[in-house]
Amino acid sequence: MGIKITGIEYYLPKKIETLTDLKKANKKWDTKRIFHATGINKRFISAKNEDAIELAYKSAKKILNKFDKKKINFLIFVTQTSPYKLPSAACILQEKLSLSKNVMAFDINQGCSGFIYGLEVAKHLLEGNKSFNHGLIVLSDTYSKFISKKNSSCRPIFSDASSSVLIKKTSNNFIGNSEFGTDGRGAMSLKLSNKEIFMNGSKIALFTLSEIPNFIRNFCKKNNLNKNNFKLLALHQASKYVCEKIKDKLQIESKKIFFNYSAIGNTVSSSIPIILKECDRKKIIKKNDIIIACGFGVGLSWGITKIKWSNLI
Repeated sequence: MGIKITGIEYYLPKKIETLTDLKKANKKWDTKRIFHATGINKRFISAKNEDAIELAYKSAKKILNKFDKKKINFLIFVTQTSPYKLPSAACILQEKLSLSKNVMAFDINQGCSGFIYGLEVAKHLLEGNKSFNHGLIVLSDTYSKFISKKNSSCRPIFSDASSSVLIKKTSNNFIGNSEFGTDGRGAMSLKLSNKEIFMNGSKIALFTLSEIPNFIRNFCKKNNLNKNNFKLLALHQASKYVCEKIKDKLQIESKKIFFNYSAIGNTVSSSIPIILKECDRKKIIKKNDIIIACGFGVGLSWGITKIKWSNLI
């Protein structure tokens, strides 16, 4: 018994904000230096009436337009920017999507590693409950609502986005063993305080580059993976500096790693699902290809898993 990914959809808000836009509000900013470090020029900003639940609804609807919602047994909502401390955002989304009242629905408060966490929880739910056959993981965040235009460490990086991933129980396992890590000593390096997100970019980068390359390297060793037998490293799109440094430390050739931060920014927990969807659409990955997916960031937390690719609906 196992599970596989059978569908992925995502949604980006219509409003685009560029470094040129930010320069108008911050004339002293060195936007050339910012772009050189982040590789990000444009980001997607949610409208005033678009909260994380609304974005989640828009990506989930794309999945449910292709799949019978009556077959969904559980809904996992990964978000850190729900407009409510209570009730659970998943309960609100269940009603908006008109899912069955028999659905299990709950939130996971996790950021850039959230997709790996959600996938692992979904795997155990499907494998452990005989009556469960399909689950929906929805990932959505609106960081921009907590980042002022004068916040030079965060505003040029984060995009609002949502993604939805359909998971199915199968006879063969398409999702391998996952591994996770947590270091709460760095928790305050990325936090929401007084309605503003604060990030110590240098500390986050130092953590990432000291921890993640070895984490990926050790995972590959344990799973008998090398540069020849996996097709793609789906890496959380933190920034140009971080992603390129990880690539260089691992000595991975460019064709085995896909970067899209320049086009959409850092979309937090949606970054890996968006990469998988785009690589599938562009036929960079095909059925039975092996993928390593790794997320890391706020917490500090990180996670990694192996995915055997299957055709999407």
